[in-house]
Amino acid sequence: MKIYLVGGAIRDKLLGLIPKENDWVVVNSNQKELLDLGYKQVGKQFPVFLHPKTSEEYALARLEKKIDRGHKGFKFDTSKSVTLEQDLFRRDLTINAIAQDENEELIDPYNGIGDINKRIIRHVSEAFCEDPLRVFRVARFCAKLAEYDFSIHETTYEEMKKVVDSKEIETLSKERLWGELSKSFNTKSPWIFFQVLIDSKVAEKYFPELISNEPLKKKIIYFSNTKIEKDVFLSLVGFSIDFVESFGFPKKVLDLYFMFNEFGAKFVSIKLDDKNILDFLNRLDAFRRPERLNIFLNQMQHFFNFHKINEKEKINIFTDLHEIIKEKIEYGDLSSISVEEIKKRVESININIINLVLSKKSK
Repeated sequence: MKIYLVGGAIRDKLLGLIPKENDWVVVNSNQKELLDLGYKQVGKQFPVFLHPKTSEEYALARLEKKIDRGHKGFKFDTSKSVTLEQDLFRRDLTINAIAQDENEELIDPYNGIGDINKRIIRHVSEAFCEDPLRVFRVARFCAKLAEYDFSIHETTYEEMKKVVDSKEIETLSKERLWGELSKSFNTKSPWIFFQVLIDSKVAEKYFPELISNEPLKKKIIYFSNTKIEKDVFLSLVGFSIDFVESFGFPKKVLDLYFMFNEFGAKFVSIKLDDKNILDFLNRLDAFRRPERLNIFLNQMQHFFNFHKINEKEKINIFTDLHEIIKEKIEYGDLSSISVEEIKKRVESININIINLVLSKKSK
């Protein structure tokens, strides 16, 4: 049995980066041997195992045969006869098809080191087309490596266009698409992800709203250069509901997306008097869930900054209200009064709080 460090860890080291995780490939072994050594298999069909101490992933060297549509439509051969070079050949990009042995010697059968030096993103073989997810992985890698001046080789663009023509992209799950999109927003240049989808004709067929969408492009580039939480970022840039659904945005991001779209315009136009403020806070459910108000104000501050709108007074008023609301407002003993009386008391106290804040701001 021989074990090699492979993939992204090697690529990152060669770029002078500290790898975030290590992946290993095991040659001349089998499932039983790894299980006997204490490794835990990930899934019943997939030949990947977790190290008993480090929990890092160790995959049996394998060959893949396409037997069905989609990224899951493969049959694996993990026999001991599979070589390291054969395992590296099935990988997506040359820069991810480099291995390192126990003596830290590099094995690079497909010139990945040369492509790293030339700053080229290039597919390893024509088998690239067999996995439609690779189109989105390439887009994500291009975004990640943009700061190092990497670009996609023209032959790889041609392979990506073949995937589009095959319609296999339609087999991808929303979870897979979200994974690549989400990771692209961890990079310094997330717009590159979308530009690659445009250049490879993916957008033309599946996401036409990306094409010639200068407002979207400006927002993504602007916010990528600010200190903004990723989930808030994704909620503000203006994706259509169709796009959001296609990429399977998770609930926590969807909640922010719908909150901004429902209340953003109302907040811009709201009149700063007690009745309107109370109605807005009630609709936002701010008294029961003050954290919503805090997140919403964060969204609006970023929105105002992008549009160069000065709404400092409005933001400060609602920020002061949040500080009071989050400490839990005391409404007294409500157990012995009617529902109607409870509503009146709560409204009266909330109005008084709002007027207190407004009076302080007017001085």
